Amino acid sequence: MSTSRSSGRGLTPALLTSLVLLASALPGAAPALSAQGFTIEDVLSPQFPVEMASARSVDRIAWISFERGMRNVWTAVGPDFAPVRLTNWMDDRGHDLTDINVSDDGEVLVFVRGHTPNGQGWIANPSSDPRGSERAIWAIGSSGGEPWRVAEGSSPVLSPDGRWVLFVKAGQIWRAPVNPGVQPGDPTEPLFRAFGVNGNPVWSPDGKKVAFVSTREDHSYIGIYDTEVPKVGYLAPGVDRDDQPVWSPDGKQVAFVRRPGLPFGTTAR
Repeated sequence: MSTSRSSGRGLTPALLTSLVLLASALPGAAPALSAQGFTIEDVLSPQFPVEMASARSVDRIAWISFERGMRNVWTAVGPDFAPVRLTNWMDDRGHDLTDINVSDDGEVLVFVRGHTPNGQGWIANPSSDPRGSERAIWAIGSSGGEPWRVAEGSSPVLSPDGRWVLFVKAGQIWRAPVNPGVQPGDPTEPLFRAFGVNGNPVWSPDGKKVAFVSTREDHSYIGIYDTEVPKVGYLAPGVDRDDQPVWSPDGKQVAFVRRPGLPFGTTAR
């Protein structure tokens, strides 16, 4: 006796239509569904959120919406939380939106526009723009208006006051002003330089210090950079893997996850 197996190719539009029509014909199916005409475009066109963030001090949320290939930033504020579209990219050019952040007061939003580079460092250019493509941090006010480019980079971490963003590039922590009038153009130097591959920056509640993870192949440290001194220090450095730093609300303590480092002689992958 032979058994059939899934081909692994997924649902084709024709198969999806057949399944929906079959479901509508089953006993107990809603009469309105069988009488309603629709197309595959109708099924696939509703928008859906792909990321969401919230402000710390006010009742404001923000999210990235995907609708028929169009990607836009939306927001809503309490108590009604009526959705408002902030960006107006109303065509499908294939530019991905990710990493949305909201300032504590809800006045500024930042996000990344552009795809993740491939293994060769190329960023997807679906529209074949002769100027090329990039992955950059963008910002927009919560009241709308034109969004603006902040700096080339990804994984932005917005400061509590919404004035600065931290991001990681070439194994170092960088900082860029959100307001383009403060310092036009991309930063040319990291915020600080430290040995190892540094990432996962986290602002202290007062915005004066930055916790980060410094990876040293088979182990990692939690570093603290003081923007006012300035200097770099490390919390309980050892031979373990320390990761995921989180500040206490008063900014006096940092919690983190500690895991065993790699055994001696084991090669990190």
